[in-house]
Order: sequence, then structure tokens, then C-alpha cells
Amino acid sequence: MVDCAFDEIARFFMSWVISHEDGEDRGQAIACLILLSMTILALALMFISGAGHPGIDFSCFWAAGSMALKGHAATAYDWGQLRQMLVQMQPADHAPYSYDQMPVPFFYPPVFFLVLAPLALLPFTAAFWIWSAAKLFCWLLVVYSIRPRSGALLLALAAPPVVYDFLSGQSSLLAAALLGGALLLLDRRPIISGFLIALLIFKPQYGVLLPFVLIATGRWSVVITASLMASALLLLSGTIFGWDTFTGFREAATFATTQFHLTGALPWYKLQSIYGLFRLAGFGYGLAMSLQILVASASAAWVLITWRRNVGFAVKAACLLAATPLISPYFAIYDMQILVIALVFLMSDDRIAPPSRRSFRFGVGIIFVLGYAFPVALVPVGPFMCATLIAIIWMRLRQLDASGTIPVRVS
Repeated sequence: MVDCAFDEIARFFMSWVISHEDGEDRGQAIACLILLSMTILALALMFISGAGHPGIDFSCFWAAGSMALKGHAATAYDWGQLRQMLVQMQPADHAPYSYDQMPVPFFYPPVFFLVLAPLALLPFTAAFWIWSAAKLFCWLLVVYSIRPRSGALLLALAAPPVVYDFLSGQSSLLAAALLGGALLLLDRRPIISGFLIALLIFKPQYGVLLPFVLIATGRWSVVITASLMASALLLLSGTIFGWDTFTGFREAATFATTQFHLTGALPWYKLQSIYGLFRLAGFGYGLAMSLQILVASASAAWVLITWRRNVGFAVKAACLLAATPLISPYFAIYDMQILVIALVFLMSDDRIAPPSRRSFRFGVGIIFVLGYAFPVALVPVGPFMCATLIAIIWMRLRQLDASGTIPVRVS
């Protein structure tokens, strides 16, 4: 009877995956389903054995929120006081974790307290799972809105950075969902798009290219809405949690920049950027940062040129998302899920011909392999993941140019 039930469940999922949907890559969907099943099984075994301790990074969020509830939000930016709070809370799932060996500082903008303070009203475990479920829901909602197909959902769940973010309790799933939603609604609902962009102020490196693109394409309603909403959020957070939080944030950001970018207190392989790659290779600060700026400038120029071309919006969105991790020197492995949103945008273009679809599948395979290889290789794989996605986009643009369906520039 158990075997029959298992067979029925298996047939249900397989029929869901390989349903006759236009433009759906069944092989890729099945591969993602298998990979996702193996990942879930591995995580279940890890938790059952007691080897897994989810929410390590979320612990500093919860502690910062607790400090804000007590009226001392600015003290969350002081690592010494934050560490004392972390040690005092000692959640059962984190008892083996040593904050002396691996500090988890807090250097998010003060607007993030608007989210963290309500979460800190709950016990740590409940807050972690509610936070994880909420951001995963937002992530899947945006993915489904971009590409309402089972294959896109499986791709979004099986991607390695999604697993890393979910386990650590980081904020990148939420940030990627906000950016994806803002792009999706950019022309359909510009006011809502501007509001979503304003919410990205809690993780500003995700939106660094947006102002240039919005101004270059004359989307002034989005610019004005985002500016007004961001100002309102800053005013609200300062009024509620104190204006000294901005001083604390500035000092914490300066400390983090010094520790992470200059001294190497954070291992270089954790920086998924051009800068991190060349620092790991032995380059000095000056040369590595110069190369970072060079690549960032070239990436920004490519994005602006592409957005000025008369190509499909899916390609433009994917272009911006692929270049974003190349702009800032501080991106982590869990931030690379921004590339998954780019892949979903490309999947939404049903005009892709079979040869391009094979190249797309191959590129997805490379990105996934690099993502899952990171914990073993311990090198910055982010730039190579971005380069793979950029190659996919470049081949797509070449295909469109060859077909004569687009002009080179918009007049």
C-alpha cells in the first residue's frame, strides 16, 4: 500500500512537471525536481542528525530587533553589545555556535528595524521560521508572476543560493524578490514599482544600477515615487528608533568596509565579487579595487546600452540583474539568487529557438554547478556565474540581431 501511495505521488509530480505547457523545457524541469528532492533529503538528514543549525545569520537580526524593542536600537551596531545579546539569548539550536570565532555584526540601514522589531516580539525559533516562510513566499510569488510555469518554480527552488539564504536566515531572498517585482511592474504599475524600489533601501547594493536605468529611459514617475517613499521610510525609522541609529549605521558600515575590504578579517572567498576574486589571488587592495571599478563601469555601460536598444523587456531585465553583482565589491554567495530571477525572465520569452534553449540549459547547469561547488572549492564563484549568464544574454541578443527583428539603437 505504501508503494502504491508513493507511486501515485510520484506520478502526480511528474505529470505536473512535464505538463504540456508552451515553451517549457521538460528536461530542465525534471533535473531541477531531482536536484531539489536530493537537497531536501540531505537537509532533512542533517537536521535529524543534529549537524544543522539553521538561522545563524538571522540570530543577529533577531538580537538587533530585540535591542530596538528595548529602546536601544543604535546599540545593535556595536559588535561588543550585540555579541553580549547573542550570548545571553543562547537559542537551543545555536548553543554549539561560537560568536567569538565567527562574529555576526549588524550593519543594515536603520529602516530594517521596521521589519526586525516586530519579528523580535516572537521567540527566536518562531521568528526564524516565519521570516523564512514569508521571504520564500514573496520569492515564489514574484517568480510565478514572471513565469507562471512549474519549470520556473522548480528552478527557483533548486538554485543553490536559495538554499544558502534559507538556511542562514539571510535577507537576500526578500531583496531579490523586491527587485524582481519592481522590474516586473516597471511599466505596468510604475507607482507600485517605485514603492518596491524604495523598500530595497535596506539592502542598497541591489538597486545601485536602477537610478541610472530609470533616468536614462525617462521613467520619472518611478524615480519620484521611489525617492519620496525612501525619504518617508528614513524619516519613519529615525522617528521611531532614534536618529542616533544613522550614526551607528555609518560607523558600523565603515567598520565592515575596513574589516572586509582592507584587512581580510572576512575570508576573501566569501566576497563573490571581482574584488574578492583578485584579493584571493594575491592582488593588493589598490589593484583589486581598480579592477573592480573597471568591471563595474563596463557592466553599467553595457546595461545602459542594452536598455536603450529596442529589445524585449525580459532581456533588459535579465541584463540588469546579471550585471548587478558585478557592481559592488560586497556580495555573498546567497546574494547570487538575483541571477535566478534573471534566468526566469529569460524563460518568460517564449520566442527562444531550440538552439538557444540548449545553450540556456547548459548555462543553467554551469551556474548550478558553480553554486553547489562553492562550499567545497572556497573561491569566489560569483563572477563566473555572472559571466555565464551574460554569455546567455549575449547569445540571445546575437540571435535577435541575426533574425533582423530588432534595430541596433532606439532613435
